[in-house]
Parts: sequence; C-alpha cells; structure tokens
Amino acid sequence: MPDAPYPNLFQDLVLRNLRIPNRTVMAPMSTNLGSHEGFVTPEQIAFYRERAAGGTGMIIVEFCCVEGATGRSEHRQLTLESPAQVAGHQRLVEAITSAGAVACLQLQHGGRGAKRDLLSDGMPIAPSDVATRSGRLMARAMDDAEIERLIEAFGRAAELGVQAGYQAVELHGAHGYLLTSFLSPYSNQRTDRWGGDEERRLNFPRRVIQRVRQSIGDRPLIFRLSADEFTPEGLSIEDMERIAPKLEAAGVDALHVSIGLGWTSFDKVVEPMSTPEGWRLPYSRRIRAVTGIPVISVGQIRWPETAERAIRDGDADMIALGRPLLADPEWANKARRGERDCIRPCTSCNYCVAVSSAADGAIGCAENPRTGHELDSLPDAGSRRGQRAVVIGGGPGGMAAALMLQQAGFTTELHESRSILGGGLIASAAPPFKDKLTWYLDYLHRQLEKSAVEVHLDSRVDLAGLIQGEAPAIVMLATGGQPIRMPIAGVDGPAVRDAYDLLMGDSPRLPVEIGEWPVLVYGGGETGCETAELLSEQGHEVVLVSRSPVEQLARSAEMIYRGVLKRRLLENPRIHIQDNASIERIDHDGRVLLRHQDGGSSELQTSAVLIAQGRRPDESLLRSLLEANLPVTVIGDARRGGRIGDAVHDAYRAVHSLCSSAAPLRPLAC
Repeated sequence: MPDAPYPNLFQDLVLRNLRIPNRTVMAPMSTNLGSHEGFVTPEQIAFYRERAAGGTGMIIVEFCCVEGATGRSEHRQLTLESPAQVAGHQRLVEAITSAGAVACLQLQHGGRGAKRDLLSDGMPIAPSDVATRSGRLMARAMDDAEIERLIEAFGRAAELGVQAGYQAVELHGAHGYLLTSFLSPYSNQRTDRWGGDEERRLNFPRRVIQRVRQSIGDRPLIFRLSADEFTPEGLSIEDMERIAPKLEAAGVDALHVSIGLGWTSFDKVVEPMSTPEGWRLPYSRRIRAVTGIPVISVGQIRWPETAERAIRDGDADMIALGRPLLADPEWANKARRGERDCIRPCTSCNYCVAVSSAADGAIGCAENPRTGHELDSLPDAGSRRGQRAVVIGGGPGGMAAALMLQQAGFTTELHESRSILGGGLIASAAPPFKDKLTWYLDYLHRQLEKSAVEVHLDSRVDLAGLIQGEAPAIVMLATGGQPIRMPIAGVDGPAVRDAYDLLMGDSPRLPVEIGEWPVLVYGGGETGCETAELLSEQGHEVVLVSRSPVEQLARSAEMIYRGVLKRRLLENPRIHIQDNASIERIDHDGRVLLRHQDGGSSELQTSAVLIAQGRRPDESLLRSLLEANLPVTVIGDARRGGRIGDAVHDAYRAVHSLCSSAAPLRPLAC
C-alpha cells in the first residue's frame, strides 16, 4: 500500500477526551441559511452534512447567538436560548456525526458588532461607550447586572447545546464581538472589576469560560481569538502571547487562532486574493509556543501540502478551512486519496462574502454553484439523455456549462473561437496579485480533459454550422462581451488600444518603449485600475483618467479587494490619477485633450492610450439563432456583464432549468 500523501494531516487527535479522526476542521462561517427567528433550517443541515461527508474531521457550526434581543449580528443568524430551538440542532448534529465528523457548536454575542435593526431597543451593548461596527453610532456600556446576565446566557446556551448532542463547544472571542471587546483595550475603557488593566479585562472571558465549563462537563472547550487586531490601541501578538496561557489556565482545551478586528481590519479577517497563502501560520506558531494545549490555525490555507507542512513543522495542531470548503466540500477526502489536482480551488475571490452580505443574501461560492443549494438534486437530462448540447464560448461560464451538461447526460460540444480556453478568466488573472485565478482555470482544463466533452478550439460557430447534422437540443451562448465604442475623436488612431486585449494577452506588452511619455488608461472601473497597475509593474509611467471622483475608483469591485486595490493605486509612485475628467480627442501622435468637470481642459502627451470603458453583450449570433427557432440560452457576460461567479451560476441555473423540463412528474402522496 503506498504511503499516505499527507500523514500528519490525517492523523487523529484527542482533544480532552474526544477523538477527532483527522486534523481538518471546518471553520465557522455565517451562512445566512438559518430562519429569521434563529432556527436551524433543512438548507443548513444539508450544507453542513455535505462538508462532514467530505471527510472533514470536525465541523464547527457557525456562530450561534446566546441572547438574540441584544446580540444578533446577522438577519438569519442562529440563536440558542430556548428549548424550542434544540430539535433543529439535534437534527444538525445527527447529520454531521452520522457522516463521520465531530460536531462542535460556536457560541457568540455580537456586542458592538450586533445589528441595530435586530435588537429589542436598537442599541448595541459593549464594555464601554464605544463606536458600533458602522463607526457612526455608539454602543452603550453594560452595567454589572447585564454582564452577569450574559455570563449566564452563555452557560444556558451551552446547556442547550449539550441537550442537542454537540460534542464540543467553541467560544467566539475574536474579530471584535463581545468576548473580544472585553479583552481589548481598544473597546474596554472601564476602570472597575471588568476593565482597566489586562487582568481585569480578562474577568468577563474567564467567567464565561467557567460558566460554560459547568454546562458542558468533560466536553472539550475551544476559545477562538484574534492573535493580532491590526488596530491602533488594539491587541497585538505580544499581548496575546501573555493572554493565551491565561485562557488555558481558565479552563479551555484548545485555542483557535484567527486574526483581525471586523470593522477596522476586515481585510485581515477575510483576506483578498493578493494575500499570500499561509501568512498567518507564524501567529499560530507563537501562540502554540506559549501554551500546552492544541492550537487550530485558520486562514489562507488552500492546499493540503500547506496544511501538512504547518502541522509537521509545529505551526499548528489542526487546520481550519473556511472558504476552501465552500469551493469543495470533498477537500479532505480528495487530499486523503492523494487527488490534490481534483480539488476545486478557493481563489479568495470573496464572491462568498459579496453574495451573503447582499439583501436577503446567503452563502455561496463563485466556483461551486451548489454551495448553499445542497438540497438541489444534481441536474439529470432524463428523457433527453444523449441529445446534442452545444456551448459556444470557452470562458468560465461556458466551461462550467459544458461540464454540467455532460454530467447530466447530454452529448456535449464546447466551441471556442480562440486557440485556448479561458475567456474572461484569462483577463481576470492577468493583473498583479490575481494569479490565484489561474488555479481555477487549470482546474477547469483538467476537468474537461477527463470528461467526454468535445472541445473545439479556433472554432467560430455560425448558424449554418449548428444545423448541420443533428439539430442541437440546446445551444448555450457564453460568448462574453464586446468593447463599448466611445464617441471620441481619434479613438481608432494608431496610439489607441483596448485595455481588455492587453489583459487577455493579445498584446502582452505595449508596442512602445518605456520612455518619457506616460501611458494613459481611460476608465476608473476595475478593469482600468487593474490595467494601470499591470502597466506600472511592467515599468511604465501611467496616467489613470476617470470620469468619476477618485473615491469611486473600481466601485463595482468586490469590497475587500477594492479596498486594497485602491490603497495600492494611491501609494504607487508610477500611477498618477486624474479624476473628474474625460477624453475629448486623441491625436495621431498620442496627444490627448482632456475635458475636466469644472469646465476647463488640458493636453497631455502620451505614448499610448488604453480604453477601459466596459463591455456589452454582442447579440448578433443570438438573433440569428432565435430567427432559426433553435433553443438557446444566454449566460455570463453574453447576457449581462458580471463576475466569474455570475457566469458559473448562470450556467448552473440554465442547466437545471433545461433538465427540469425532462424530469418525470410524480404526484404527492398526501
């Protein structure tokens, strides 16, 4: 029998008296799949069951509020404060444990991070009168009676968790919620027994630990902490090296080492894709060095070799996976079998954050459209099995559509006009710090190579080609968009290029020498900002011209990425931003006339001009297909400009809709 590929990662571990089958942990993440009343739902049970069945050693169920009236942080956050809520948790525990994983419950109170519109009096509470998560309004300092009541609320919730069958409990003492707020001098400005010096700031967490221990008996108790808040006057790693042993002495059995404060350093709590893999491991190593209990490390661990090395080298005892398990619930099983290249990779694109934070949003994943929809059956062609399906366009939506159509039972062709697959995914991965997107592109290539999908490159499909032979049962148009033509004098001149072509690699470097004149990029959206950054990396001086104010640069980009992108642009000495301006004329020699919003104008000599003013669907093929009465569905940027995840989810919905028309009809029994 060959050696196990990751022997340390798949060793068991005994926590207090509980055996955990391997060192992988599902990190607690808000799913927004609970009910508005805080009850567990069937959607939630299916979501967790799939990750447990995927081989994860321990599942830490998302934050569960111990007192909803004062502490709910999300509109569909779980609460556990009534016996009526236990039955749903029992079903959830049964789903997790029957699939082979350990079930752990995380208990939390939002404190200053609670949402005002969910609270009984609309006023978040905190150790002191400090700003809420919005930064605009204040939270109210708690009095002694409220503190004692919440200590009891944690204990009562833990008792209900025991009744539900949870095998371990975690206290959420990270990211700025109530337990953290008492620990941190940033938010605890009291001078009584609950605050002042470090020892008194520890009193509330200690009391909660003691009360929860009374409730759970000999079950393991884990404390999640932020090893560094990356916030002026907040907790540093040096502080936490003193505090961690005191939490151990108070009675916790393991420490779950996270990073950051939710409203001052959110890009550390949930990192953008520019953050290097494994960057947090030195923090967990330092906490592990000062304690004698197991340490869980979480954040920016994407591949099993990183996790294996972290355990082998003493950075951590267990590895918590959050977003990677959204992308691939089978991460652990695939790693155990040595199928590393079969793991659908998390690229830290944070599509999951964007969709879950939207109004009535819920958990999702750009690459895995079943995340949050685990109750959906897999698409099945049914009576249409074997029929011809044609996908036109080999970008992420087209590749995903082809794979799903083939899996459903269609005989599938994928046509791409270029010599390589990738489409908009190539452009998205080209700018600096976005190379993780190539992980997903490579994964799709491998999946297509293993599949029975017929891939046709350099294939420009027209109506005549489609109707030769067997007529297709479905045509999926995933042809992307075309550049929006700007009404600018000289836009067709020799000095002008389309920024998208540069990102696609059609001209990987500008055909101009790096010299005295800058390159002008016209467009302050995400594409324009990324093009400016790419050109500066190549050595060019860049003038980024935006019709909008500088504050609105890349305004459609994912919020965490946008924050770090704007910061890099503003700090880049090679990039000069001219906002509130538009191009009126481009001369043959590259001289540009700018019109400013204040009515003035200026001229600028450039070596080249790149236009980044967006793209729109090209409907010419769609119209001919409809006129020929061919069944057609449009997905991705061919339908509406969007992100990679939008195209993949379009594909999923389209395939599901197609299969539903062939599904057998069954009467309901009642």
